[in-house]
Amino acid sequence: MKRLLSLLTVLGLTACATSTAVQTPDPVAPGASARAATEPALVTIDSPSPMISIRLMVKAGSTADPRGKEGLANLVADALIDGGFGTAANPTTKEELALITQPWGENAKPSNMVSAETTTFYMTVPREVLDTYINQIMRPMFTTPLFLEEEIDRLKDEAKANFSSARFENLENLGLAVLDQYVNEGTGYDHAVFGSERGINSITRADVVRFYEAFYRPGNMIVGISSDDPSITAPVMSVVDSINQGVSGPMPSINIGEPRMPNGRHALVIEEPNAPAAGIHIGFPLDITREDADFWPLYVAQTWFGTHRDSTGRLYQQIRQARGYNYGNYAYIEHWSGKPFSLFQIFNQPRNEQYFSIWIRPVQHDYAYHIAKAATYELERLIEQGLTDEEVAQAKKKAKVLYVNLAETVDRLLGARVDDEFYGMQPGFLEGYLNRLDRVTTAEVNRAIRTHLQSRNMKYVFITDSAHVDELVSQIEGNREAYGKNLAGYQIESRTLEDGTVVYEVPESKLPMLREDALWATTPLDIDTVRKVSVESIFKGSQLVTP
Repeated sequence: MKRLLSLLTVLGLTACATSTAVQTPDPVAPGASARAATEPALVTIDSPSPMISIRLMVKAGSTADPRGKEGLANLVADALIDGGFGTAANPTTKEELALITQPWGENAKPSNMVSAETTTFYMTVPREVLDTYINQIMRPMFTTPLFLEEEIDRLKDEAKANFSSARFENLENLGLAVLDQYVNEGTGYDHAVFGSERGINSITRADVVRFYEAFYRPGNMIVGISSDDPSITAPVMSVVDSINQGVSGPMPSINIGEPRMPNGRHALVIEEPNAPAAGIHIGFPLDITREDADFWPLYVAQTWFGTHRDSTGRLYQQIRQARGYNYGNYAYIEHWSGKPFSLFQIFNQPRNEQYFSIWIRPVQHDYAYHIAKAATYELERLIEQGLTDEEVAQAKKKAKVLYVNLAETVDRLLGARVDDEFYGMQPGFLEGYLNRLDRVTTAEVNRAIRTHLQSRNMKYVFITDSAHVDELVSQIEGNREAYGKNLAGYQIESRTLEDGTVVYEVPESKLPMLREDALWATTPLDIDTVRKVSVESIFKGSQLVTP
């Protein structure tokens, strides 16, 4: 799972993003014991399953990468699993790790997911072999990693090979990753989780060891276990307690910085020479997370406006269902990577800073500007009109259906509990989900929309091919009107009169849609700045765009 997700998303421990500290080690309260400051947090769920799921979250991710070493957190996580562990004379290599874990199921081999602020390891093993697993795999892997030089070099080569895939193989992943960086420019979030080409090249084995010793400490970890049986939790926690016990000194602060609201509207147009369609993404920083009271009213609004991978959202119904422009259109009030591959929210990517975004799935190049106007118009409409009681009721009903999916597996329940611990949520996200939804009123939804959503200050990411990029830039710079499909494109029949005039027989039912098309076409985007860049300039260095 890790390799897939790291492509989707995206130190010297001496140089970090900005000067504003956001993510820091847990503070030690006056009078608290030193032991409390160094203890890992433990969350459990009581599952009767014979399989034990273990999640180990380290509160350090790509935002801990120092400038010039982008990709270090990702490489450390990979090297822990594949870089050899045990003793130098008799190391457990990645090949041996695969052989040892094979009899216990495919999820027994540890995997990881690195996100902006966390790195999470996943292990699932049969209950009856847990002691063996801990002694042969978990304890040596986390406490005596070897970080073999040749394995680190191999992992760096793999990482470098991924950049070509990230640029050219999946249009949607490229746009999602770039929007994340674009909205968060100037903060620790503004590089991909998988790093930059120059960053990967500059990473040394010493960097890997320093990062591991700096951040892989018990007090910086959250452990999730699908059992509250002490005979299960105690041996797992004994491993975590012993990680980097010989390391002294304070843990470095991770300076992330606070994303700044853009002043006006800005566009980044990426030329991908052979892009099969055009990608459109829109976003701006959001001033709340799921810890805030306004999260749930805004969650209801987002559910109505653009539920992920679902046909009930307003964006989906207007752009895809009524007009057939693309495969789907969605909106978000939290970041998560892996959207194209997941039907539901992916846990264990918590952030202290979030952003609102709209994901327009690929459209025909000629329609890109028109659909960007459509999405902007629909957002403005949402802000201006808000939701009715009926629409709020429909959205809450849909959100409750989503709950069933989010809470349907042990792994999702455990993942949510680990995130709850990160955020300090009581009750947790899923624990309080239904009650919080029930309490949301229409007035709260519309107040949250007016308070937290806006359309005046936004960033747009367009991806299009070489044949269309200049025309798209010209349309944006000229703030032109832009129509999408013509009447024939909507399968509206025409006939030619005796005098040669062509007339269209427009069904009454389609008139509202055509009138709305005209509103979309004439909605001014008023984009203040436009940057046209080549796809090769993305993911190259510490900046979003590197010449």
